[in-house]
Amino acid sequence: MRIMASLSPSPCAVRLRATAAFRAALPQGCGDGDTAARLCTLGMAAVLARGAELAPDPERDRLVWIASGAAKLVARHPSGAPGGQVLAFHFAGDLVSVLRQSSAASGGDFRLMALENSNLLVFPSDAFLDTAQADPAVLRAVLTRSLQALHRSRTRMMQMGHKSASARVADFLVSMAERLADCRAGACRFVLPMSRRDIGDSLGLTIETVSRQLTELREAGLVATEGRSGVALRDVAALARIAHRASA
Repeated sequence: MRIMASLSPSPCAVRLRATAAFRAALPQGCGDGDTAARLCTLGMAAVLARGAELAPDPERDRLVWIASGAAKLVARHPSGAPGGQVLAFHFAGDLVSVLRQSSAASGGDFRLMALENSNLLVFPSDAFLDTAQADPAVLRAVLTRSLQALHRSRTRMMQMGHKSASARVADFLVSMAERLADCRAGACRFVLPMSRRDIGDSLGLTIETVSRQLTELREAGLVATEGRSGVALRDVAALARIAHRASA
C-alpha cells in the first residue's frame, strides 16, 4: 500500500524554509529579485514522509525543487504491478522534472518517492519556465541543473550496457561521494538514504550482486560500511579508476 502526499498547503514555517532554500540556490543577486518572488508564488509546498509518493497529476508536467531530504524518481509499470524502475536519485538542491500521469495503457507514469522526510516546492513546468525567461540568469541556472541531471542519466544508461558490476557499484559510490559529501578525492563519509535494492534497481543489478560487490570493495580496504546506511570511502580516486571514469 503506497502513501500519497497531496499538495494541500503545508505549515507556513515549512513553506518559508522551502522558499528560502530555493531563493538561496539561485544565482547571486537573483534570490531577492522580482522573478524569484514570482516563482515562489507559483510553487506549492509539500511535505513527504519517508516512503510517501508525490500524488500524480494527470493534466500537467511539474518541476519539483527538493528543499530538504532525498527522493527517488520511479517509472511505474504500465500494468500497475508493484515496484518499478528507479530512474534517478535526487537530493536537496535538485530540480526534478516529473511528467504528467499517462492515460495511455502502455505509457506507465513517473512517481517521486521520498527516501527520507522531505520538503518540496512543486511548480507547474510551463508557468515556471515562462516566468524564468524574464531573468536570463535564473533561466540559465535552471537549464544548467537540467543538463546536469540529463548527463547523470545518460552516464547511468551507458554504464548499464557496457560496465561490469564492480565498475557500476564503484561509479555509484563515487557519484554519491560527489553529491552527498562534495568529495572527489581522498576519504569521506556519508549516509545513503536508499536501500541496496534501490541501488541495484538503478544500476541494473540484483541486491545480491550489490552486496557481493560491496563486500569485495570492503575486503580490498576501499570501503567500510557503518550500520545499515553509513558508508566510509577510503580512496575516492581509486574507486573512480575501478569505475573507469575518464578523469581518474
